[in-house]
Amino acid sequence: MTTQCQASLWIWLAAGLTTGIASPCLAVDYQPFDWVPFAAGTNVAMGYYDYGVHAFNGTIAGTANNNASLDSHIGVARYLHYGEISEHPYVLDFILPFGALTNGELDGHRLDDASGVGDPIASAGYWFINQPQQKRYLSAATFLSLPIGTYDNHKVLNLGLNRWQNDLQVDFTQGFLDKYTLDVAADWIWYGDNTKAGAGDQTLSQSASYTAYLWLSRDITPEIQRAFPNTSNAFISVGYAGTFGGDLTLDGVSTGLKTEEHQIRLTYMQFITPTVQGLLSLNHDMAANGQFRQDFGLLARVAIIF
Repeated sequence: MTTQCQASLWIWLAAGLTTGIASPCLAVDYQPFDWVPFAAGTNVAMGYYDYGVHAFNGTIAGTANNNASLDSHIGVARYLHYGEISEHPYVLDFILPFGALTNGELDGHRLDDASGVGDPIASAGYWFINQPQQKRYLSAATFLSLPIGTYDNHKVLNLGLNRWQNDLQVDFTQGFLDKYTLDVAADWIWYGDNTKAGAGDQTLSQSASYTAYLWLSRDITPEIQRAFPNTSNAFISVGYAGTFGGDLTLDGVSTGLKTEEHQIRLTYMQFITPTVQGLLSLNHDMAANGQFRQDFGLLARVAIIF
C-alpha cells in the first residue's frame, strides 16, 4: 500500500468511526422482557451504564489488535410511559445517551477522547397481541434519533452522529414450560446522510442495517429466594445479537466499514424491591467485521416503576 493510499484510508476510517462507535443504538439495545407491557398509566425511569473494550476489524485492513483499541463509557437516561388504545397497550419512550470514548488508537494514530451527549431518541411502541395468561406478546416500535448530540467534524470520535436515524423493531415474546421464556426480535435501521464528515464538507452515507435478537430466559426465583427471601422475579438469560449490512461510503467511495457483528450475552435480572429492578449483562463479540469488535462488555441497568 502506498503512502497516499494509507492517508486516504485513514481519512475514510476517521469519517466512518463516528458511526461505527458512538451509535445511539446502545440505548435501543434489546434485553429480555423489554416488550412485556406494564399496566396503563405506569411510568418507568431507567438508568444505564455500559462499559466496553474494543479492538478494530475493518473489511479493508482486517483485525488490528495490537495498535487499534477503544474504551467506551456510556450512560443512558430513559423514561417510559405506558397507556392503552382500543384495549391494546402502547408505550412512549424518551432516551438520552451520554458519556465518553477514551483510549482510542488506530494504526498507531492516537484518537482524541470524546465526551458529551449522544443524539436523543423519541420512540412509540404498540402491542398487537397482549395475552398475559398465555405469556404471549407481539409488538412493534419505532425509534427516531434526533441529530442534536455532541458532534465536531474535526474529531474522529463523537457521541453525536450529525444525521437522522430511524429504527423499526418488531418483537415476539412467549413463555413456556412454566419457567422459560423466549424473546425473538428483529429491527431495520435507516440512516440519513452526515454532510459534515471527513474534512468537514464530505458526505458520509450508510446503507440500511438489520439486527436479530434471541433470548432464552429461565425463572430462578425459588433458587435465589433460598439465600435472599425478599427476592422476586429473578431471571437468568442467555442471548445472541447479530447485526448485518450498514455499509459506509464517503462521497460515494467505500470506507471498508459496516455493521457486521455477532455477539453472545448473559443477563441476570431481579426486582430488588416491588418497584425497583436491577439488571446486569455481560457480552462478547464472537466476530465483527468493518467496525470495532467488543472483546468485553458490561451493562448495568436500574429501573424504577411508579
